[in-house]
Amino acid sequence: MHIEFRSKESVTASQWTGGQTRAYTIYPQEAVYGDRNFAFRISSATIETIPSEFTKFEGYHRYLAMLDGKLQLTINGVDKQYENHELFAFKSTDTITSYTQGTDFNLMLRDDIVDEVVAVRDQPFQTHQPFIMLFALAKGEVGINTQSFEVQPWDCIMITNEEGLLVEVQLDQQTLVGYWSIPK
Repeated sequence: MHIEFRSKESVTASQWTGGQTRAYTIYPQEAVYGDRNFAFRISSATIETIPSEFTKFEGYHRYLAMLDGKLQLTINGVDKQYENHELFAFKSTDTITSYTQGTDFNLMLRDDIVDEVVAVRDQPFQTHQPFIMLFALAKGEVGINTQSFEVQPWDCIMITNEEGLLVEVQLDQQTLVGYWSIPK
């Protein structure tokens, strides 16, 4: 099992058409975002331009949550609003226009990923899944088996557990949690 801790400050920002993005992780590590050859990607982006169009990606689906306010957007012609930290899932081929400025969390998963769970949690959980993501929404402490991590808002912990070991996670603050498998 491998645990990678990425603080918000350690992640370099790069420009996209509507603002800046911070890529916390991409898997496999040698994958290139622009080549669309990755299994999953965890990022956070600022939305500075209104309106802004979401990039389409064939073969992927996404989870998004605003980190600092409400989100107003149009999905395939239907107006929607999501509260702060409220997750919404969508196909990466959907036509989405955002009418909100702020910072979002974005998880992209290739469509062949299985057994996925993505939720906002503040309670302990256990899993044997090979990929586990913890994205802090508030300052606190995260326990992973016998290790403890102090987290600040928007820090990310990625656990690679390809051995299928039992991973016990303790949380004392709201956290975006995800875990999944990639078929071999």
